[in-house]
Amino acid sequence: MEKLIAIIPAAGVGKRMGLGMNKAFAPLRKVPLLVHCMKMLADTDMITRAIVVLAADEVQEGKTMLQQYSAVYFPQLPFSVVAGGKERQDSVANALAAVTESGCYVAVHDGARPFAGREVFERTFAAARKYGAAIAAVPVKNTIKIIDDNGMVVATPVRSSLQAVQTPQIFSVELLKRAYACLQQHPAQVTDDASVVELLGEKVAVAMGRYENIKITTPEDLIFAENFLQRQEQEHE
Repeated sequence: MEKLIAIIPAAGVGKRMGLGMNKAFAPLRKVPLLVHCMKMLADTDMITRAIVVLAADEVQEGKTMLQQYSAVYFPQLPFSVVAGGKERQDSVANALAAVTESGCYVAVHDGARPFAGREVFERTFAAARKYGAAIAAVPVKNTIKIIDDNGMVVATPVRSSLQAVQTPQIFSVELLKRAYACLQQHPAQVTDDASVVELLGEKVAVAMGRYENIKITTPEDLIFAENFLQRQEQEHE
């Protein structure tokens, strides 16, 4: 199977969590959230190596923390830590510059999504190998409204055509590098890596994610994560 290199953006401040710290370092059952994510990546048994992206002033702290936990939680997963940029897209670009391999694939996966799991990675990677670009997503459960600046409804998209996008988002390295090179030449605001590829006019396939694959963003999400891990432990007893 082709090499799959993981880029883990984790340089965000995480203001909505209200912790006064990078949520990547937030304890989840006494273990940093980022460590849970790294363990999940290792457990997929698919990742060749991981590149973690942290704020420039957190790189050394992050390296030390990951080294402390690696022997127990992800002993077989080689990793490095690079400094992020001002925006998420800048952070991913910095990590992408550290990928020197050719003919491989890159999985961009949020450092705050520790519950993606092997099956989601398998489905997304299979689609990426077939089409060159693929994202994990789940059907939207709620009706979505488009509103204007005055808070008035202007349209209601057909729910069956909507998907809530997750990570991993997996691309051939050549395609993703070409997309980011184009973004550098023609700056645009994007919220995920698939959007960068879409700016090239390239197609992006969608693979089934899982509803448990949440991005831990608020204190309520942390409670969900605690309960989810507890249920997992009980199932394996």
